[in-house]
Amino acid sequence: MSFKLTADQKALVAEAQSFARDKLIPTSGSVDFHEMWRACVESRYTGLPLSKSVGGRGLSLSDCMLVFESMAATGADPGFLFSLGVHQFAFAISVASIGSEDQRAQWLTPMAEGSCIGALAVSESEAGSDTFAMKTRAVENADGFAITGEKIWISNAPVADLFAILARTGEVPGVFGISCFVVPRATAGLTIERGPSKAGLKNAPWGSVQLDRAEVSEKNILGGYGGGGAVFQNSMRWERCGLYAIALGAMRKNFGDCLTHARNRHQFGEPLIENDVVAKSIALMKTRMEAARLLLYDAAAAVDDGQPDDAAVSLAKAFVSESAVANGLAAQEIFGASGLLEQSSSTAFLNDMLPFRVLSGATDLQYKIATRLMSRSHE
Repeated sequence: MSFKLTADQKALVAEAQSFARDKLIPTSGSVDFHEMWRACVESRYTGLPLSKSVGGRGLSLSDCMLVFESMAATGADPGFLFSLGVHQFAFAISVASIGSEDQRAQWLTPMAEGSCIGALAVSESEAGSDTFAMKTRAVENADGFAITGEKIWISNAPVADLFAILARTGEVPGVFGISCFVVPRATAGLTIERGPSKAGLKNAPWGSVQLDRAEVSEKNILGGYGGGGAVFQNSMRWERCGLYAIALGAMRKNFGDCLTHARNRHQFGEPLIENDVVAKSIALMKTRMEAARLLLYDAAAAVDDGQPDDAAVSLAKAFVSESAVANGLAAQEIFGASGLLEQSSSTAFLNDMLPFRVLSGATDLQYKIATRLMSRSHE
């Protein structure tokens, strides 16, 4: 693909930058989640990949990524952007692309308009990276299904109105015994508990979802009976690209901060950037950032073309997250003692980037997935 932006993409980026400066960077220094969400609703940033016919913007994955990268690069809080992205990339897009006609008619417009926030509930205490070892079970009855189990570390859980919950529906091991259910927050038997405070991405609310014989209709199965694996795979493609554009944008801002500091800070009678060690560190930061961007947008382009390469998605996700952390460590060295302060920009950046190594599947898992897929393709 060409990485030269079209006129429409340039306009999209400029709009996203302006919106982030005006609405997503609080003057008080504290982030008000609900105030920022309302701003996104008013400016139509809650349904970027959803069709214009349901109130969305109809953007491709690549264009959605440009928006999120630009907002993060401008200085919007990565935690809030993560929550905004989970709603669209982990949940709404699967309803749009896999849901039935009735499901799309029922849920897409409120999700596009932002009046209905979505969350994907997969992880369990014994089923994190080993996703399909989950024990949450949906038992069929006369009224549909009764779901029992607990999901943990669920992004958006405290604020979500709808949950896409993966549960075991058969005795077949692994992916084929899993179905995905769309479960409204008000469902009897479903309770939410806010999660503990995180060191990074603080403004991405998370928590646990307990289900005690929560009753849902058969009409709420997303992707058909036993189709949970397909829903999960689709969500992960969008999530591992879309959410990681936030990390790219944050890397761009961090790089600019480091470059400015290295130019203005003087040591031994000359700018810090003239120091060979610092110059090399700055150059490596730029190299990692640009390589990560190329990998991520190339993986997204394949998704947009209808020929997704899941190995490329996994490798890009892993490289972006590892590069972001490496740049965060370099930033702390460049800023010196001031970079260790709790409220410093370099500390905030590193803390926000560390979760990206784990969320959406840890780095080592991504390498395993990619290697397995590459091996199959060469059989």
